[in-house]
Amino acid sequence: MSPESGVPAESDLPADSPGPARSAGATASKGILGRGSIYTLGTVAPILANVAVVPRLTRVLGTERYGVVAYALTVMWVAMMAGSLGIPSVITRQGILARSGVAGARALLIRGSLMTVGLMTAIILTAPLWDRLVQVQAQLQSAVLLALAAGALFVVVENSQALLRVLDRPGAFVALSLTATLGGPLLGLALLTQERTPQRYLIGLVAGYAVAAAAGLVLCLRGGRPRRDRGDTRAALRMGLPVVPHLVALYLATGGLVFLAERLYGVGPSGRLQLALLVGSSPAVITSAMNQSWAPIVYRAPEHERGAVLAHTARDVATLAALISGGVALLSPWLMRFVASQQKGFAPLELVPAVAIIAFGCVLSVAYLANVHLIFAAGRSLLLSVITPVSLVVGLGCAYLAGRENFLLLGIGFPATYAALVVGTAWLRRHVHAVSWSETTLLLPAGLGLALCIVGGVLPTSGAASLVRVVVAALAGLATLRLGRRVLS
Repeated sequence: MSPESGVPAESDLPADSPGPARSAGATASKGILGRGSIYTLGTVAPILANVAVVPRLTRVLGTERYGVVAYALTVMWVAMMAGSLGIPSVITRQGILARSGVAGARALLIRGSLMTVGLMTAIILTAPLWDRLVQVQAQLQSAVLLALAAGALFVVVENSQALLRVLDRPGAFVALSLTATLGGPLLGLALLTQERTPQRYLIGLVAGYAVAAAAGLVLCLRGGRPRRDRGDTRAALRMGLPVVPHLVALYLATGGLVFLAERLYGVGPSGRLQLALLVGSSPAVITSAMNQSWAPIVYRAPEHERGAVLAHTARDVATLAALISGGVALLSPWLMRFVASQQKGFAPLELVPAVAIIAFGCVLSVAYLANVHLIFAAGRSLLLSVITPVSLVVGLGCAYLAGRENFLLLGIGFPATYAALVVGTAWLRRHVHAVSWSETTLLLPAGLGLALCIVGGVLPTSGAASLVRVVVAALAGLATLRLGRRVLS
């Protein structure tokens, strides 16, 4: 433990780690929190800016029409994950580890994008046939079709971003991320000045994603020609398709809890839980964004150093996640009052314990991500299509058992899902004989995150006593700055 920063120090690496591997781990952590932070900020900033659009959107459309937009956005995300065929998750690995290299990744970008656009086009054109089966409400039909189109275009953007990580072009990555994540919603809002309907907003969204998709293709294909080796596309699908149920199940780790809350307590409480999930899971957005630089660094490490590199970087990422998650739990009374009005019946302060429970799940997600990196590096991801849905069922089961007694305990489903994922991916890593790493290095960050989240869940939420939260959160913020200084220096 570093006495200066209060976080694990270099000496905390396993004693049997070779000197060069320890040095490589330190360099890798510096890459993630240094130059890699450009990718992190480029991913997180547009998402946070996009969240700022929501209050304006709700005031313009009203409850019922905003409900149509919310439904369409859910369809878009699910369609994007399923229609991507898992290709965005494979392109980065293709460019770094496969024989065809960057040229092969460019070819996979083109083929993957064409497959997704073709699939979504076929679904849209056959809407009269499948609409009879799913029986979409009349007011939602056009919104669903626009959502499918938006999902297809967003996959092209994701494919392009995956290749930009390989090319190590953070400036282009940030520009494309801003264009896609913020440009579409802003264009949609602009169209609402003419006609305040959900369809007008969704048309703007589709147009914005179309511009971003075109820009992504230009950025990635300029300066190099695509070239594929025989069997590259089949190999990519074999690796990518199992990722689809994996990604959908991850999305439902939060969305499924909202559905469960609606089933047990009704629509109103489910909306309140959604707000707690929005705030509590926000550190996971940062962790996932850091993954934009973390995964390529792990892939690029020589195989004999990869375990030590992963252990070192995972420890630093987990410590950062613990401090941020603890800060969110501590500051949740003010964060919840920002996103929800006390006068509108949301009772935001009552949701503080749920926010703290959910925030701890973000700390656990680091161990899951670390194991997944090694599984992908080994090229054997098939069983993820089983492990992640099973983990989701475990999490929802825990939420159901606890949530029947107390509405706030529904939040347990989020950390329970990730705890099951940690166990499942650790087993899978051993099963596929991927590189091993010292998972015990995450015990201290996990304990730190648990302690901070517990304190954030039980301290008073109002009055002078609540200011203790500010003091502890400030200490966590100071520790975060010192962690960054230690890693970068």
